[in-house]
Amino acid sequence: MKHKFYYGVLIFALIFSAAALFRPVAGSCAAKKTKMNVKKLTLTKNDTYTLRVYNLKKKYTVKFVSADDSIVSVNENANKKSAVITAVSLGTAQVRANIYNRKDKLVRSLKTNVKVTPFAVSIKFAKKKVKLALNDTTKLSIIIKPRTSHEVPLFESSNPDVVTVNSKGIITAIAPGNAIITATLLSSGQKAECDVIVVVPPSPTPDPQPEPLE
Repeated sequence: MKHKFYYGVLIFALIFSAAALFRPVAGSCAAKKTKMNVKKLTLTKNDTYTLRVYNLKKKYTVKFVSADDSIVSVNENANKKSAVITAVSLGTAQVRANIYNRKDKLVRSLKTNVKVTPFAVSIKFAKKKVKLALNDTTKLSIIIKPRTSHEVPLFESSNPDVVTVNSKGIITAIAPGNAIITATLLSSGQKAECDVIVVVPPSPTPDPQPEPLE
């Protein structure tokens, strides 16, 4: 009887210890917090952007609302978890994602502050000519006026086999030669050009060999 009682107590202790050990692990699997993809956003007039709500609970719904439709308009998508906003005019407006539960009661409101900036009236490169070593990469600096504008120009290379350029103005030297990088403002068609020359760095001069001893 004593042995049976001892084994019973031992088994109970092991089960209790295992339950205590795994309790924090189970508790760590908490539901992810509902959130919007951005809290702050800057757009140029006529730009669009898609706002999304993540980790929405089942049977909960979202209604996107602009505090000022004359500055930022809202067009909800069919899936009800996202909306396309459009920058209508200059200014600042708040867009809210109101979340409703199964009983259609408002339980939370997520907010994004949207600033709409003007079109750029002029553009130029900080340097009109850039020399780049083969395989090097650098970002071309541009100057846009007014400074409050966040308009992003379209970058193009006249010779992608020599120099490539991405949407952020980062150029990469592919082969020796010359290429003209053009930045174009889509709102007005104004352009700026930068001449990029790719050179091959000279080979290092070998150390002189010591003269043989006679």
